[in-house]
Amino acid sequence: MKIILIRHGDPDYAKDFLTEKGEREAACLAKWIKKKDPEVFRYYVSPLGRARETARVCLEPLGKEATVLPWIEEYTGRTMNPRKGYVRHAWDFYPGDWTKDETLFHEDTWLQSPLYDNDSCRDGFRVITEGFDALLSEYGYQREGHIYRTDWKDGQPEEKTIVIFCHMIATLSIIAHLTGIAAPLLWHGFFCAPTGLTVVETEERDPGTAWFRVRALGEVAHLLTEGEPISNSGFKKS
Repeated sequence: MKIILIRHGDPDYAKDFLTEKGEREAACLAKWIKKKDPEVFRYYVSPLGRARETARVCLEPLGKEATVLPWIEEYTGRTMNPRKGYVRHAWDFYPGDWTKDETLFHEDTWLQSPLYDNDSCRDGFRVITEGFDALLSEYGYQREGHIYRTDWKDGQPEEKTIVIFCHMIATLSIIAHLTGIAAPLLWHGFFCAPTGLTVVETEERDPGTAWFRVRALGEVAHLLTEGEPISNSGFKKS
């Protein structure tokens, strides 16, 4: 199974829509989607406007629509930011602050850190990961510990590709869930530009067992091919 997670185009967060640049990026992405479409089994999208507009630009010319997944909207966790002195997004800390806490470097302890030890942060992560596992279960993948169990009748995995139009931190949260890497390391250590493509695919060499491997993270070849500059939205925060 292959899952392609696509960040929305350059956003106007205040309007929850795309900027003019975001519209151009979505148009570039649409050309890639058109070529990829024959192998895509189903499309999904976040309920937020910027993701839905990106999906619309890509799918409307194909006469297709994406199924809305309420749980894939952007990570909602909020907490007190020690540098700012007020509550804000829980994935945006200065390196000099979060790197002091060793618990943030480990999958089993990061949610126990004073930065993340609250219901908002825990629930925000749980909603995304449980929603993702529920979606995978519809395709025959049942999570068991750190891997997924399958029961294919002929012993062969289903070769299906799904596409999810969503958000950067939601995407990185899913990657954390799949790989066992502490989410804060991915949130602070990796960047997916607007319309960037993140591809994960199952390795199913052991019968009945699936492990997801990252084949690409934030790929933007569709923009480079069209000469569209890469947006830094979400890279530098004040």
